[in-house]
Order: sequence, then C-alpha cells, then structure tokens
Amino acid sequence: MYEELNEYIKEMQNLPEKEIKIYLAVGELIKEGRDINDMKVSEISQRAGIGKGTTYEYFQSKEELIYKAIHYFVIDSTKVAILKIMGEGSFKEKFYSIMDYIWESRLEERTLQSMLQFARSVRSSVDTGSLNRIGDKYDPCTAVKFIEELLKQYLSSGYEEGLFTETDDIYRKDVLCSQVLLFLFLMQDVREEERKKEIEDFVYNGMITLLNSREKGKKQ
Repeated sequence: MYEELNEYIKEMQNLPEKEIKIYLAVGELIKEGRDINDMKVSEISQRAGIGKGTTYEYFQSKEELIYKAIHYFVIDSTKVAILKIMGEGSFKEKFYSIMDYIWESRLEERTLQSMLQFARSVRSSVDTGSLNRIGDKYDPCTAVKFIEELLKQYLSSGYEEGLFTETDDIYRKDVLCSQVLLFLFLMQDVREEERKKEIEDFVYNGMITLLNSREKGKKQ
C-alpha cells in the first residue's frame, strides 16, 4: 500500500504543467467557497491561465475534469501528512507533525466534505462508459480508501508502542478522526503559536484517553 501511495504522489508531480494548473484552479475555486456543480470549464481555464480549447485537450468533459481534480486535490492536500505517517518517528511525533501541517495549511472540514459529495454525485450521474474511461485510479473515494488503510496501520503502531489498549480498528479510526475534527474546530479563530501547542496537547491527550477508556471501563 505504501508503494501505491508513493506512486500516486510521484505520478502527480510528473503530470504536464498545464494539467496541474487546471487542477490547482479547481482547488482554488473550491477553497473560495464555489459550488463545484456550478463551475464552468471557461472559468476554470481562465483561472488556470490557459485557453478553454487547451483544457479540452486533457479532458473530454467537465465531469471528468473536476472528478480528476478532486482526486488530485485529496492527495495533494494530504500528501504532506501521508509522507509524515510513512516516514520515521514515533506515533506521537507523527501526530504532532500532522497537526502542525493542518495548522499551517488551514484545511477545512467543509472543503473535504464538498469534494467527496461531488465525487459521489458524479459516480451516480455520469454514464458508466465515462467512468470506466476515467478509471478507479482517479476515483477520489479510492484515494480516501488508501488513506484510511494508512491510518489503520498508523493506529496499529500506537498500539504496538503501548500508548493505548484499544484494539478495535473502527473505533480507533473514529476516535482519531473525531480528534482531528476537534482540532479543526478549535483552531478556527486561533493564530497564536502558544495556543496552537495548547490545543495540540489537549487533542492528543484526549485521543489517548479515549483509546484507553473502554479497557479501563472493563476493569472497574
């Protein structure tokens, strides 16, 4: 799985410059709060600084363009965190590194939710032939599944380090995701570095407590 994720990242870095500009243009519009379904190829092309005709040299439809752009955005937005998890370091060190990245990039939950909702709507509305041509490789949901599997392995490393007693994969993932969402919520109106560290400690300690709570409950 690590190898496949690495291939995803390497492949995206070697895409044609104009194709990357198109994907980044979609990402910028999403971050500005634009409804994905209302985006036009003409405005995406204008934001990318290329002609509409050139855009259609890379994609046969707007659906394909945005579908692949969301896949790119999911991986590109999380690749730093992905690489941190796959790199060296303890469970705690990796967690704090990911929180630092989220802090610096100011990722928002609603941005990710918007992208995934569009991906699902495309799968249900675009004809089967078009989706087969696009391929599962560029399915944003496939990218998310890879990331979820990576998180599963990451959480297993924390268990192996003896940091918590929880063994249920689904519960561990739910706790991790809930604490990341809590961090996203708490950091919204905070800019001071001192407060960031305070929030990171609060979220990390809360996660560890939750991942030990059910075993403690059994012993009481």
